[in-house]
Amino acid sequence: MKKTQPIRIMTLLLGVVCFVYNPGAMAQSVVVNPNPVVNVNPVVTVNPVVNPTVNVNPNPAVNVTVSPSVDPSVNVNAMVNVSPNPVVNVNPVVNVNPLTNFNPEINVNVNPDIDIDITGDTDHNEGSWFATIKGDVVKMELRGNGDDENSWSDNTEFPLTDFPNLPKGQKGEFSLKREAGTIVFTGKFDGNEGYGHYKFTPDASFNQYISSQGFDNVEDRHALAFFLVDLKKGYVDMVKKEGYGGINANRLVALSALKVSEEYITNIKSAGYDHLPVNQLIAFKSMHITPDYISSIAQLGYKDVPDHDLIAFKSMHINGDYLKGFDAIGYKNIPMHDIVAFKSVGVTPEFVKSLMDAGYKDIPSHQVIALKSLHITPEYIEGFKKLGFNDISLNDLPALKSTGVTPEYVASMQQKGIKSDNLRKYIQLKNSFDK
Repeated sequence: MKKTQPIRIMTLLLGVVCFVYNPGAMAQSVVVNPNPVVNVNPVVTVNPVVNPTVNVNPNPAVNVTVSPSVDPSVNVNAMVNVSPNPVVNVNPVVNVNPLTNFNPEINVNVNPDIDIDITGDTDHNEGSWFATIKGDVVKMELRGNGDDENSWSDNTEFPLTDFPNLPKGQKGEFSLKREAGTIVFTGKFDGNEGYGHYKFTPDASFNQYISSQGFDNVEDRHALAFFLVDLKKGYVDMVKKEGYGGINANRLVALSALKVSEEYITNIKSAGYDHLPVNQLIAFKSMHITPDYISSIAQLGYKDVPDHDLIAFKSMHINGDYLKGFDAIGYKNIPMHDIVAFKSVGVTPEFVKSLMDAGYKDIPSHQVIALKSLHITPEYIEGFKKLGFNDISLNDLPALKSTGVTPEYVASMQQKGIKSDNLRKYIQLKNSFDK
């Protein structure tokens, strides 16, 4: 049985510290869809490393690395698959002596890189097609000619209006002409299902035009990708006029596939991002970063956010509503990178408000991160209050939690006659027996 191996026409890596897509095998499909599929999967790892040395300060180092990877893969198809997947690692390292302040180090870096490649020697311009009509769309799979190792397939969509004369019930021919070339289909449809053979004939002058406009790495094999994303000379001219001349052919395909329009570019420029690199522009569009989104962030005090931080915000679903919650409880001016850490470890306005209600006013944001990452809750604090410990410092709380000192532990020690009004004594006691 033959294996179908897709060709990779484009692999887009937007990696911040971690979004690395395997450029993989020789073949990978080109997915170019007017409706990019965006998957945002923040992976949060919270690893409190406890080094129970009694006279050492708790210094939770919180390292937050957000790496949205945007992958518009181009599959000889009209589908762009975009996967920003922020990987967030929060690792509070607590060395137990509650005498110092927390000094979390937060590193948020989004450094998109786009590497789109075309591989495979198989002729994609001729092969078989299989189609299904769904509503006003024709979903079509193209399969290339070739042996098991060099065969490929791709799924694409065309508007039904592109094919006014589909052959129904008997074999026939229908075609579609675009600026990049013409594709002729032979075969037939039985109801909404069809199959047959296709042949694509590139318009050589179209590729020559793109090369003549200063775009790099334009090869013959790009022609089918240009056709499938319906790239037009007018669009090429617009991209050049807006300052993106000289980009390579793969990025040009990505822009067209994501329908990055002149209006979108102009609006993003007006919103303050007038020198956005092309890979960041692709990331903005694929993640649906709009002027309205930028405005909603700015209204809450986050103005002139660097583009990579804005990508981090959007990838973590940080929006105006999330920020308004903190503003409403009077918890304002949270540093930009701390906001990303808040979202990654699950800090909500309700959590901060519960700490305020427990008596902790004006908590620095980095301490909120440490408390949340160590799962310190108002209920945990209340347990100590019931034992008479009403003024536990913010620095003592992580030391207590990281060493495993709980209200139940303290109560059990008191029942054994080991009583103290200083919780640090119980930390020392727990450390001594745990060594």
